[in-house]
Amino acid sequence: MTRMVRNTSRQFALALTVLLSTWACGGFHAATQAKEANQENPVRIYKKVAPATVFIKTALVAEHLIGRGNSGIGSGVLLDTQGFILTNAHVVDGAAKILVTLHDGSRLTATLVGTDPVTDLALLRVGLPKGHRTTAQLGDSDRVEIGQEVVAIGHPFGLGYALTTGVVSGFGTPPEPRATFHERVIQTSAAINPGNSGGPLVDMGGRVIGINTAILAGGQNIGFAIPINNAKTVMAELRTHGHVIRPWLGITGKMLSEEVIDLFAIPLAKGLLVVHIDDDSPAQKAGLRAGVLSVTIEGEPWVFGGDILVAVNGLDVTTIEQYMRVFTALKVGQTITLSILRNGANQDITVTLQEQPLQQVAYGQPKVQGDAEFRPIHLRSGPTESRFTGIRF
Repeated sequence: MTRMVRNTSRQFALALTVLLSTWACGGFHAATQAKEANQENPVRIYKKVAPATVFIKTALVAEHLIGRGNSGIGSGVLLDTQGFILTNAHVVDGAAKILVTLHDGSRLTATLVGTDPVTDLALLRVGLPKGHRTTAQLGDSDRVEIGQEVVAIGHPFGLGYALTTGVVSGFGTPPEPRATFHERVIQTSAAINPGNSGGPLVDMGGRVIGINTAILAGGQNIGFAIPINNAKTVMAELRTHGHVIRPWLGITGKMLSEEVIDLFAIPLAKGLLVVHIDDDSPAQKAGLRAGVLSVTIEGEPWVFGGDILVAVNGLDVTTIEQYMRVFTALKVGQTITLSILRNGANQDITVTLQEQPLQQVAYGQPKVQGDAEFRPIHLRSGPTESRFTGIRF
């Protein structure tokens, strides 16, 4: 009887050992498969998206005419079989000739369809080789979330195709705002280097969710991309008009906060403080007034004494979010009512919006090697120019 019990115990122990070993092997195998799948994801994405990514080299006017001068480099996204390519405006800024190299090595001369310095986007077109069918799949940037994994594909320093991985680390505005409207940009930890400008930021499904545009000078793993949904709207305008048609009031201003208001005894209110008015603009014709008193508060420049815009057509514009909702819905030719605070008194002014003149972006330094960093800029809008950094409309 004792011998039978021992044999049974020995058999049970053996069976349990085999079972545990099987489970362990299965778990190890599952972990190995998961690890391999994670490694395969970027590989799969690269194979899918790289053929729809192009290398762009530009010859500037001096180089084109006399054989010397600076040239720029960048990347682009092939949108369709008609040969349309999306890239950054600063990549092709001032270019006399634009050369595009496809993934298969084909070198093509591109034409500039249109450019929008406000959003830093440009649309090119090339004649694709017969049978070329690989194009990018565009995603939905409104569904992008902080923490999700992304990859950036491009040609850093012109050294060839390269992929970097990271996550969406935040949303916000670029460090040197060049936009008329403070549109949201995607912040990412995926490494973006000079030459990556204009290339795709891609989700784990291989869909383009942004166009890489800038890095933060002196920052570590902080890059920015234009959301693809914003780019879709701009692309449509560039295809049709060659530029983006926007309504124009002709003011530059800064949002007043409670903290700034509390520092002064003069009558102020939350809203857009007008610091500059463009010549011959609707704002000037309507009698809006800009500030004249320059003040620096904790290193930030302000110009006080001008009108404070608090509402448009009865809708408050006392925060950036409210401002965005109101002004992005306005149209060229529309007559609007501006509610302002002037010298402590409320007043309404009626003005008819015009089409915004084509803006030129002047970069603070020459473009070299496809530099992806934002540069200090000023915007020209009509006869006068404003060097004041702020919200422009």
